[in-house]
Amino acid sequence: MTSLTQKAAIAASPLLILFAFALPLSTSAGSILAILLILAWITSGKMAEKFDEILRNPVTIAVLIYILLHVLGLLWSEDLDWGFKILKKQWKLLLFPVFLTIAKKEHTKYYMAAFIAAIFLKACKAYLVWLGVISLPPSSVFTTLGTTHVMYNPMLALACYILLQNLIFAANKPVHKILQTGLLIFLSCNMFITAGRTGQIAFFVLLAVILFQYFYKLSKAKLLLGLILLPLLITATYQCSTTFRGRVDLAITEIKEHKSQEITSVGLRVWFYKNTIIVIKENWLTGVGTGDFPTEYAKINKIYSPTLLNTDNPHSQYLLILSQFGIVGFISLISIFFSQLIMAFRQKDALTPLRQAFPIFFLVIMLAESYLMVYGTGFLFSLFSAFLYKNFSHQNS
Repeated sequence: MTSLTQKAAIAASPLLILFAFALPLSTSAGSILAILLILAWITSGKMAEKFDEILRNPVTIAVLIYILLHVLGLLWSEDLDWGFKILKKQWKLLLFPVFLTIAKKEHTKYYMAAFIAAIFLKACKAYLVWLGVISLPPSSVFTTLGTTHVMYNPMLALACYILLQNLIFAANKPVHKILQTGLLIFLSCNMFITAGRTGQIAFFVLLAVILFQYFYKLSKAKLLLGLILLPLLITATYQCSTTFRGRVDLAITEIKEHKSQEITSVGLRVWFYKNTIIVIKENWLTGVGTGDFPTEYAKINKIYSPTLLNTDNPHSQYLLILSQFGIVGFISLISIFFSQLIMAFRQKDALTPLRQAFPIFFLVIMLAESYLMVYGTGFLFSLFSAFLYKNFSHQNS
């Protein structure tokens, strides 16, 4: 092994830690680090071993099939320009096999710690905006300065879960428990002064997941009690958080009034869903192809909601993939998370709770956005999947 190859192999995992830290803070920094990671991956050699590991992993196979479907979907797309743009967006998922062969078991805690540290910094900024120390443009209603709430709140929900599962399932020194508890409270409160509804829903779903994980074998009665108390917690949050209450009330109002075809955030999404479902019904078997969704949506939109905007994204990963590739695409998408769940229940170690919760987290948030295409969450999927679903028993440390 040459000196350059050795240095690249040694640098790869620390670069992945830096990537985990940059991910919530800056998409530009994340992109630069992703390129550096690819270069380190190539330079470090042992490509035969790496491809062997990639092809033995069921999650990578599912992801590669999903990406391949986007390639094949060009065959029945008329708009190839848009099709290639959609195909290019899949590069974030192609990072997963690369990260898989880079991830080291002894560094898993550092990947998570770096991610949580970055989320903490973003939360501090959000609090400063909330307190009036940092000013936002008058038209802005969001406190996630520098990061869209579409990405920030789901990441925040995942960070809260990681802290909670570590407090419950891991052995911690008293001082570490105090620090993690304080950080969990700090981040949980931040969830409800920011405006990301998808992340807030994910937060409560992950609470339900951890109730099952902790109480299912321990006590069915306590599990039932916890599930009963969860709606009470949601109600209390609704009463105490003006931001959360305002966003919930606004969503309900906009859903009720969407038929007026006024341009509102939730009202538009309702029409996106309704019109996309019509596209799916007309192309349920193979879909419209990788590149033709915008064109086909515009045809339906002109008939049913002509005063509203066209879209190239129905804001649901499920509806997008069904419209592009029909039932085959849906099966391909679900197989990614099904394979993750299979591995989660087979591997028993300290990462098991998070390994089980991660696919549920993505299955929930994908209801409200095409999160595998969104820049930050596409990176998030590749990063966490790499160290959660790697078979470390084959790793040569």
